[in-house]
Amino acid sequence: MAQQAESQKVSPTSSRTQARVIEAVVEVVARHGISGTTLANVSAAAGVSQGVLVFHFKNKEGLLTETLSRMLQEYEEAWSLAMASPDPLERILGLIRTDFSPAICSPTKLALWFSFWGEAGAQPLYSKICVKATVARYEAMLSSCRALIDISGGPDPELLTKSIDGFSDGLWLQMHLQGFPITLSEATESAFAHLRLLLPHHAAQF
Repeated sequence: MAQQAESQKVSPTSSRTQARVIEAVVEVVARHGISGTTLANVSAAAGVSQGVLVFHFKNKEGLLTETLSRMLQEYEEAWSLAMASPDPLERILGLIRTDFSPAICSPTKLALWFSFWGEAGAQPLYSKICVKATVARYEAMLSSCRALIDISGGPDPELLTKSIDGFSDGLWLQMHLQGFPITLSEATESAFAHLRLLLPHHAAQF
């Protein structure tokens, strides 16, 4: 990403400032939504001047775009760890676990995801960033499902992928709208229970 290349040229102090600002954006968007997020309330939450925000991010759109890019990068780095396993079933389970890990599936992060997804239709740049990240994550699950089906047989891998991810998306929506009526461990187990229905011949393995 262009911002990543730029981050290599800035001082450690500037990098820390940017990170603090991004954390503040996540909190402000979670409370006020994207339309209610302003340079003023972000600067107050981050404890920096609006001039600092303009210096590092140019404007509100630059600030929001960088926040989205960094959150998606954080997500990709997290789920990519699951892809290191040589066992395709373990990769599938790892991808599911990542979706319900505290670092990814916190109340504020969920609020951020849904805020950006809600704006993606009207903001081509948000849409482009989200689509690229979504395709990469989908391909990771699809390749794991294909490898598992090639080894042991089972349902169509594309349908399996869509069923797994669709169920997880539904749990995310439920957790976001209902204020975490279930814990992360309960959500993970629900996703695994659904996977056992899809892959009954592997049910004893997890």
